[in-house]
Formats: sequence, structure tokens, C-alpha cells
Amino acid sequence: MRKLTLAAILIAGGTILSFTNFNRGEKEREAILAVIRGETMSFYHKDYKAFEDAWAHGDYVRIMGWWKDGGVTVRQGWGEIGGRMKKKMAEDPEPIAQVPRIENVNIRVSDDMAWVTFDQYGEDTGSQAFDMPGLSRETRILEKQNGQWKIVYVGWLLQGK
Repeated sequence: MRKLTLAAILIAGGTILSFTNFNRGEKEREAILAVIRGETMSFYHKDYKAFEDAWAHGDYVRIMGWWKDGGVTVRQGWGEIGGRMKKKMAEDPEPIAQVPRIENVNIRVSDDMAWVTFDQYGEDTGSQAFDMPGLSRETRILEKQNGQWKIVYVGWLLQGK
């Protein structure tokens, strides 16, 4: 009887821990997706402060992408990424009415690091500097800094229409 009771307690405890870990995992996933959505919308809304808040500010952060009109794009370090984006937003401050749709989201979280891949679908709004019309294959890597998820890598391959 003692063995049965001990087994029941261990199973119940394991189930509670599993649900706790599941809930924690879901909260992490939601927090990560909120950072990604926030950074994307700050790009289209030309909200530099929100864009800046979504990113880690180190020399190791990167953006790498490809599109048929511009070829390969590589930006290295927050100084370059943040500086170029601040200038771009100041030169063209009108927000763009764009809410890209994302599908096929794949998230992997491990301690203070996460990677995410997804398909993003944007509309052609006529903005040469900010448009990403059609299908874009997206990658994000984030790290947790002081309890907050921050983007450290953005990858995009603009497949288009």
C-alpha cells in the first residue's frame, strides 16, 4: 500500500510539474512572439523607440537578408542597425498601413536563447524602402536579457509573389 501511495504521489507531482513547465513554456512562446510582432509593427509604423526596445544592443547582432531588387543585405552590430533604421525612419516618417500575416511558426526555446522561423506575407504598399510584398521566409534569434527577450538576429529571404 505504501508503494502504491508513493507511486501516486510521484505521478501526481510529475503531472503538476509538467503542467507548470508547459504553462511556463507557453508564456515564453507568447513573450517571444510579442517581441517579434512588436518589432515588425514598429518597422511599419516608423516607431524607432519600439524598434530599439525590441533589439539587443551589441556588436554581435545581425540582419541578413535577400530580395531580388537589392540582392544580399547584411547589417552588423547595433550601431549600424539602429543608426540606419533611425535615419530611414526620419527620412520617411509616414507610417505604413501594413499588418503582415505570419504562418508556419516554429519556435525552439532553450534557457535564455530562442530561435523562430515563420512565413510572413506582406502587401505591396508602394514604399520602396519599407515594403516586403509577398512571401518572406523569416528567422529570428532572441536572447533573454534581464528577464526580457531581445532580438539578436533577423534573417529574411523575400520570395515575393
